[in-house]
Amino acid sequence: MRTWTMTGAAFLALSVISAPLFADVVPARKAKADRDAAAVEQRLVTLGMNAGAARGSADRLTPSELRFFATDTSKLHPVGQQDMFAGQTVNLWFESVGGAVMLAAGLGTGYYMLHNRE
Repeated sequence: MRTWTMTGAAFLALSVISAPLFADVVPARKAKADRDAAAVEQRLVTLGMNAGAARGSADRLTPSELRFFATDTSKLHPVGQQDMFAGQTVNLWFESVGGAVMLAAGLGTGYYMLHNRE
């Protein structure tokens, strides 16, 4: 019985001590964060995102990130889903050709290493 009592007391003490670790953190400047989020959402909508996806993206940002992007919304740029051969990417043509050549050279070297029977 003494073991159960000591175990229960230890569990109770641990629960009381660790309770502050699970406390909710409420930011003091909620209204400003909401204004920043609205500015970021509006910029994302103007870039072509639908409103629901823009709200979800803004919700995933921290308050400091929201403040950073809300001060100058031109910092938000569209990325992804770009056509590589229509000039909508930062990858230049010679980088693509060079990558293909290096890939072919690597595959050729691997083939030679596997099939060299000297």
